[in-house]
Amino acid sequence: MKKRLRLNTFLCLLFCLTCSNNQAQQGFRYKAALDSVPASGFYQVTISPALGAALQPDLRDLRIVDPAGKQVPYILKSDLPAFNENSFAELPVRSAKKEADGQTHVVIENTLQQPLNELLLVIKNTDADRTVTLSGSDDGKLWFVIKEHAWLNSFFSNSSDRFVQTLSFPKSSYRYFTVIINGKDLLPVNIVKAGVYQQTLYSGKYLPVPAPVLLQKDSSDKSSYIDVQFTSHYFLSRLVLQAQGPKFYERVVEIYNNTNGLQPVPGLFTIRSDKETILPVSLKTNRILIRIINNDNPPLQIKSIEAFQLHQYLLAYLEKETAYTLQFSDSAAIPPVYDLQSFKDSITSNATTLQYGGISNNALPAQKATGQTAGNKAILWLAIGTAIVVLLMLTFKLTGEIKKSN
Repeated sequence: MKKRLRLNTFLCLLFCLTCSNNQAQQGFRYKAALDSVPASGFYQVTISPALGAALQPDLRDLRIVDPAGKQVPYILKSDLPAFNENSFAELPVRSAKKEADGQTHVVIENTLQQPLNELLLVIKNTDADRTVTLSGSDDGKLWFVIKEHAWLNSFFSNSSDRFVQTLSFPKSSYRYFTVIINGKDLLPVNIVKAGVYQQTLYSGKYLPVPAPVLLQKDSSDKSSYIDVQFTSHYFLSRLVLQAQGPKFYERVVEIYNNTNGLQPVPGLFTIRSDKETILPVSLKTNRILIRIINNDNPPLQIKSIEAFQLHQYLLAYLEKETAYTLQFSDSAAIPPVYDLQSFKDSITSNATTLQYGGISNNALPAQKATGQTAGNKAILWLAIGTAIVVLLMLTFKLTGEIKKSN
């Protein structure tokens, strides 16, 4: 029982000593001064690769502070690729009239100059069924059938005087399409507009990371290994490989995070000779290993690798002509919680970008630093001295008990 008490006392003192030492090491290690704020409003502060390299992987140790040292709330955003769906692109209706065959022909021009597999027909309300024949032409004179007897159902809208009918067909790249409303001398439906839905992809924005050093080794296991070393622990979002090899190739690629032992990166990666090799990843590391499985093919030579970081930024409301500072790099920091996060969907991201200066050590003001350092040293030496005294007392007492027992 006494031995357990002594052990617990020792562990407690050791814990206090460790806490004192950790307390002395806490704080944001680096800072960077933001440029002057020209007018009050929301601003973007980009997380550069150099700044990101000094942060924790979850970005919890990043703050904006004002001259009084108070935190400024911000929203963390990124320019991920995004789709803008349901964008209606109108195609001009060049003519809509009854031809010599007694049927109504509606000619639509494909001004998008791309293959289509459906048309959206905006039709005046009707409660009648009709069938149509779709044909295509490149010159407006020679026509070819695409689809026959497609039904235009008797749909109608109760909230408007028109509705949208989707006409699907095999993908075609004709410049002109004709919708023939079948039935000689049959009253046609009134097609007032035509078009397509476009799904627009906004490409993500990326920042280049300083070029790495490459070392390639072609192994006897029919694989090539590329050791990729960066100068710091950067955020990596995509890798662009430049390979040289046979005219036609397609290889499976494996990627490993090699910062602290090999850790596989999730994903299925391939490189092909007929397209640019872009490998999407999500890493914060200074070293990766790429394995290219060659099988019985000659090895590829990787000429270069470009790495990119996803554009991430802070969105914050800043006051005019206030000197703000970024403070960052603290392993003990916890993620900040700001009310501003609740308004992220209503705050525009189209804000002016505010730059910042070079990164420097975050030295505390002289008086505060002296007092805090002296206090930390005093606590540290007091803990060490107490631990030594208690350990000596326990040692002498234990020695005396051993002599008595002998």
